[in-house]
Amino acid sequence: MFDIFHTISAYLESFLSAISGNFWLTFTFIFLVAIGEAVFVLGLFVPSTPVLLLVGGIIAEGRLPFWEVYFAAVIGAIIGDAISYGIGHLLKDSIRTVWPFKYHTELIARGEAFFARHGGKSVFIGRFIPGVKAVIPGVAGIMGMSYRKFTIINVTSAFVWAAAHILPGMLLTAWLKSIGLSLELVIVVGTLILVALFLLIHYHRAILLALAPWLGSLGRSIQARWGKTDIVH
Repeated sequence: MFDIFHTISAYLESFLSAISGNFWLTFTFIFLVAIGEAVFVLGLFVPSTPVLLLVGGIIAEGRLPFWEVYFAAVIGAIIGDAISYGIGHLLKDSIRTVWPFKYHTELIARGEAFFARHGGKSVFIGRFIPGVKAVIPGVAGIMGMSYRKFTIINVTSAFVWAAAHILPGMLLTAWLKSIGLSLELVIVVGTLILVALFLLIHYHRAILLALAPWLGSLGRSIQARWGKTDIVH
């Protein structure tokens, strides 16, 4: 398992290092990865997280400029989500009969349930959650969310999403180098941190409710405020 991870990490690092000397090639690659990650369903197969974490590491080493790479990721993410929204808005419920989406109806159903629960904010939250981030923009189009509202949330979340992937790579690289570890570990450590953070944000109510019995009066307040709401959902 580790050998496979090491091979993939080494390949990504080698590839990114090779193109880092060409600004436009690097900009285009990051731009396309960010678009691909957000395209309806197909984004499931684009490894944006390890790529952006490693890019952050290369930025920390001074081999890539931060702002140009950051904006490449932001713009790509905005366009990718807009494409997904357009697909959902155009096809609506017939999307379940169109290739390749007809093979992922269960995932689309999960996205619809997520959108029904969280409404418009699901476009922001969903960008950070594995398993639903590749369908939420399309589901927003299917469910009839206004394009204006979608665009505002899409643009805002893209800035946060790009920073949340590139900055940890930069910070982790400096720390790993200070203790003599390799850049490839940025992917492992960074992914674990991001997953933990996103789960904490998404499931903060459930986590606090689980801890409530040990939090005294604060726990009772949490149970009174969120206990019944969570049961309804």
